[in-house]
Amino acid sequence: MNKKISYLKWRNRIEQITPDDHRIGTDILLIDDNHASRAELSLDYEPFKVDMTMAIIYEKGSANLKINMKEYHVEAPSVLVVLNDQIYQPLGHSDDLRSKIILMSRSFSDSLFINSGEILPLQSSIVKNPVMKIANEENVFGQFYQLLLNIASSPRQEYKLEAARHLTLSMFYGYSHQKHDVKEVKTATNRQDDILQTFIELLEKHHKKEREVYFYADKMCITPKYLSQVVKDLHGKTALDLIEEYVIAEAKSLLLSTKMTIQQISDELNFPSQSVFGKYFKRVTGLSPKEYRGK
Repeated sequence: MNKKISYLKWRNRIEQITPDDHRIGTDILLIDDNHASRAELSLDYEPFKVDMTMAIIYEKGSANLKINMKEYHVEAPSVLVVLNDQIYQPLGHSDDLRSKIILMSRSFSDSLFINSGEILPLQSSIVKNPVMKIANEENVFGQFYQLLLNIASSPRQEYKLEAARHLTLSMFYGYSHQKHDVKEVKTATNRQDDILQTFIELLEKHHKKEREVYFYADKMCITPKYLSQVVKDLHGKTALDLIEEYVIAEAKSLLLSTKMTIQQISDELNFPSQSVFGKYFKRVTGLSPKEYRGK
């Protein structure tokens, strides 16, 4: 089995091979299949916490991936959006996959919607529905990529970032906001489905601080036993299994995609000590945090 690479190594490699005419400083990187091999782009690295906004435009083929531990299957033509601080992991793809990737730095994406009340409901919608299916004739995202590329490759150096910012805002208001209809009324699901969905939402929000089933059950006004049974029936794993998956995914991401010390990661995940964190991590993964980081 191939050794998985860390996100930091992947990110450094992507920055190295991205030509100057496909970047605007370090704020926007534009990647297509001509610049990076498929293995470099998506095949063999661990889950990582995204420190950027990433839009993958799938033009051909299909892919499997996880966002915040939830698995998705993407069929072209589609667009996948991964936001800052989400945990992302590619799982595989078809041999004929063809795609373009837009990477936007945290500072750039944060600057887009300063003092805008529109972004919060849109972010919530993207988190729940990160895959956007598009019709073949709706080549809007391909055009968006090309316009960003025109800006990046322009010999004029001034105002590139400002032009990219206005272009991205126009995409938000003209197309993405329409596709992610935040006022859309969803059909009701049965009680158990509601419980599982609420549990996942609470887990995404609180897993860095709370690792006990009773905390989530109390939030939902049900017993820990009932919560675990519902999760087991619908997901195939117990509530505690899912909590551990989220915590370990977060820990792995921080170990491989940041330069935080193990003590800092232990503090970030609300463990009482580095020793307790190390024992928890080794019990679940079979490796100590130090061994995992250095493997």
